Amino acid sequence: MNIAYWIVAGLLALFYFYAGTLKLIRSRDQLRPMMAWVDRVPLSALRALGAVEILGATGLILPPLTGIAPSLAPAAAIGFVLPQTGDVR
Repeated sequence: MNIAYWIVAGLLALFYFYAGTLKLIRSRDQLRPMMAWVDRVPLSALRALGAVEILGATGLILPPLTGIAPSLAPAAAIGFVLPQTGDVR
């Protein structure tokens, strides 16, 4: 179970860290081919979402790795589920 957690958490953290970094450093024009929805949100909200994704990715890995407040890892995972289920069309 421990190995499965680290595999899943590592892959999710890598994905969200990458996506968050893109949202923080790239312009709206550079993001548009990958994410068509970037025109519908303000740039400040897009940057904030990128920062939250990076913090969440960190929250998946660091607490269990260091042993400091390991209950934050499930909270970070739940935090990732909410935006994914929020905009269902």
